[in-house]
Amino acid sequence: MVLRRPSSRQGVGGVELVPSSAWESARRRLKQPVAKGHWPGLCACVFVGGRLRMVEELGFADIEAKTPMTRKTLMRVYSMSKCIVAAAVMQLIEAGRISLDDELSKHIPAFADVKVVMEGPDGLPDFNRLVPSRRPIRIRHLLTHTSGISCGLAPELDGPKQRTARERAWAGIYTALVDRVDRGDAKDLADWVADLAKLPLQSHPGTSYAYGYSYDILGHLVELTSGKKLGRYLQDHVFKPLGMRDTGFELQTSSRRLGVLYRRTKSRLWGSNGRSFRLVRVDPVKGKRSRWAKVCKVPSAGGGLSSLEGGLLSTMDDYAKFLLMVTSGGTHPAGGQRILGKQSADFMMSDFCELLRVNGRLPSCARPYDDPGLGLSGLGELLRQRAPCWGRWFDGVPGVLQWGGAASCAFKFDPKGSILTLVMTQALPQDDGTTITRLLQDARQVVQSQSESSVQVS
Repeated sequence: MVLRRPSSRQGVGGVELVPSSAWESARRRLKQPVAKGHWPGLCACVFVGGRLRMVEELGFADIEAKTPMTRKTLMRVYSMSKCIVAAAVMQLIEAGRISLDDELSKHIPAFADVKVVMEGPDGLPDFNRLVPSRRPIRIRHLLTHTSGISCGLAPELDGPKQRTARERAWAGIYTALVDRVDRGDAKDLADWVADLAKLPLQSHPGTSYAYGYSYDILGHLVELTSGKKLGRYLQDHVFKPLGMRDTGFELQTSSRRLGVLYRRTKSRLWGSNGRSFRLVRVDPVKGKRSRWAKVCKVPSAGGGLSSLEGGLLSTMDDYAKFLLMVTSGGTHPAGGQRILGKQSADFMMSDFCELLRVNGRLPSCARPYDDPGLGLSGLGELLRQRAPCWGRWFDGVPGVLQWGGAASCAFKFDPKGSILTLVMTQALPQDDGTTITRLLQDARQVVQSQSESSVQVS
């Protein structure tokens, strides 16, 4: 049995619900991950043209306490923190405080003389062979994950995934950084970035795509150029203006609203019985204080610097306000709050990889995951004309923007129909994209059928 609550007339993201019975098929499909025991619960919403068309709230935020999952449940969005930090960077570009072409060392001198570690004949990093970087790291490299900086492993997020010796060795460059945050030894984001600057790059800037800590450096850049700590800047310039009262880097309200993070596993290592899959409680462990309840000394602008903690806490209601703002030209469609200029908002949804074009040509590093059908935007991945149909994240429709976080929160925006879909839950490992992709496909079908009915009536 799946606990389901009637959709709230109050709506989501500051937008009132337009009720319709056309969404029953989408609702039935949303039940599946909860009914199958893959997720503890979920909440989801669909906007079309900035108008709220569907809301669904299913299952539990806390299975043991039988606390319902709602649009007001606090959730760890992990890598979806990057989108908000990208908007903050755009604000500072608008204000003339930074430029896409700025060398990083202009703002953080420790990155002036970075070295690149060479690969040995065994495919592992050879720390006896460090060479000067061919070019400086620029802001555009950070935005496109082509700075030469990758990231370490987060064991509690990755789960019992098998890694090759080569993967472990290259990720091992950052092991001490992860450990420092785990132990609470890093004083703040500035201290953490200073340590990161001492490490060699994995590749020359602008030559290789490597998902990693680039956005955490951007978070510190926000601090340096604004004169405010990252959390304070976001509160003053994004969250407060949009009415995102529940979003921040630490638990600021009753822990009873915090969604419990679960891991679907059959491994004894993670608390199951070694035979069958079950949802194992991760944080907060029953009877203990959540890791998010403590003061966040090192806010992760990229979503995760430690083995588990990292990134922002938010609700579906709050995060929808942010997405609506960006996808509506920088202004919230209902509240009217302007956060970005229209040109900046449009740029947030454009292909950032175009920033890497040299002499009219895109280098190979402008192909995330080595796929010519994928680009990057301020909102995450952008599907190009040759958009992939492989995997469950992709349905081959160019123009769609999508992104997700480690705990299976995700969104998609299809600009062709101005369709925005958002699904939030708290489950490890990260969803394979099936749920959010199906929701967008269902939304397209509803919009198309209603459009056809309207034409027939007229």
